[in-house]
Amino acid sequence: MSAPAGRKASTTGLLKRPGFGVIVSVLILAEIVSAFELSMMYVTLPTLIKDFQVDANTVAWVVTAYLLVSASAGVMGGRFGDMYGRRKVMVVVLIIAGVGSLVSLLGGTLGMIILGRAIQGVAGAVMGLAFGLAREHLDEERVPVGVSMIGASALIAGAGGAFIAGFMIDVYSWHGIFAFAAVLAGLAALAVFLFIPRDNVVATNEKPDYLGSLLLPIAVSAILLGLSRSSKVGFDSIQFIGLMGLGILVALVWVWWELRVESPIVNLRMFKNRQIALVMTATMLAAIGPIGGMAVPSQMVLQYPASAGFGLGFTATAAGVFSCVTALLGYFFSPFGGRLAHRYGARSVFIAGLVLMTLVIPIMLLTFGNVVMFVVAMSLNGIGISLTYGALPNVLIEAVPQTHTSETAGTNTMVRNVGQSTATAIGAYILASHQDPATTMVAQSGVAAAFVFILVFGVLAVAVALMLKRNPVPWVPETVEERTARRARPAKVSAAVAD
Repeated sequence: MSAPAGRKASTTGLLKRPGFGVIVSVLILAEIVSAFELSMMYVTLPTLIKDFQVDANTVAWVVTAYLLVSASAGVMGGRFGDMYGRRKVMVVVLIIAGVGSLVSLLGGTLGMIILGRAIQGVAGAVMGLAFGLAREHLDEERVPVGVSMIGASALIAGAGGAFIAGFMIDVYSWHGIFAFAAVLAGLAALAVFLFIPRDNVVATNEKPDYLGSLLLPIAVSAILLGLSRSSKVGFDSIQFIGLMGLGILVALVWVWWELRVESPIVNLRMFKNRQIALVMTATMLAAIGPIGGMAVPSQMVLQYPASAGFGLGFTATAAGVFSCVTALLGYFFSPFGGRLAHRYGARSVFIAGLVLMTLVIPIMLLTFGNVVMFVVAMSLNGIGISLTYGALPNVLIEAVPQTHTSETAGTNTMVRNVGQSTATAIGAYILASHQDPATTMVAQSGVAAAFVFILVFGVLAVAVALMLKRNPVPWVPETVEERTARRARPAKVSAAVAD
């Protein structure tokens, strides 16, 4: 069967393909931009709360704005990459992300920071594009290791983001964080342009699903805005009910549209495949839990004074160094996780990562104020994140064809970012409910409640992951001919009934 129109053609042939090290290094650099722009803000949140004199709910939009745009960008970028060329789309995305950093840098107000963060959110497309390029240009037997290293590179970004943000805050100000992010995005765009093989796409007549990409962030934004405002207006207020109702209504319209449009931004029919549906569900649960919920309460434990009863009294720089070391420790396990995935299956590594991230929560809850136990817990958490991030794309790759890698990975990025947005909104509500208005400090009970919330969703993610099959049935997307024939059947049936 010939490849569908618009899919990537092989770039092998007379031209020598770049080696494993070059391709993986460049794609890791690109993914670091995306993950760094998210992770750098977690260390900065306590400082922004103090500098702008706002509560946790308000400042949470510095993270949420990025995640909302990132959710849609992940899907749009993956779809555009499969249609028009992954390398080309990645370069454009990285340039736009750099512009967003400059907006936050030069704006000077919390509103401009949030606007710049929303523009930076287009970097959410990078991961899906990177997985597609890796699968396209690496030898088949080296794909699991390469993809595992790229997926776990978020840990490098987390490490760098925490350290650089902390250093900038202590030595200069939060402005330097955005200057660094802009330079990093520019370097990554240049590296992709110079070292990744040129796109060689077949012309396509497919039209991008602009309406679907617009409705999705509107639905998610309305729901998350309702959640974030609930601590101030209450769950029984007209504002909360109206925002939640609007979000759910737009979401239903979006689903209806995606099932009807010729080239949907999210191919919802992929969820008929059991393996894909379970992976996406486990991703959502883990994103609401350990992946998306850990950063803020753990930074409060690190940076709050010992007099708070649970704080360790670290400076922002020390907290950044600590996060950097534990994250790098976790990243060292990513090649090992890739080899394990190749030998024993990505499912087992994925489950192991989720279990490890979930088990560290009780350690933290039972040992508040103990530096040694917190170091142990965060080190295990870093290893768990590395195994989970590295195995996740490999679990998907086992169930999808090469031509749909970026599309499926982009959808998974969307699911993860929506989950992280939810974690940020609900986590901010929990923390704000236990915040002292005079000092803006959160009580130990609030941090403990946030960790319990994370634990619940971590357990649910493990339970769903255990349902994954070792040898899944691959998803076979409809061809244009099959889609046309399916849509023509109702018309033929109606005509036959009329006769």
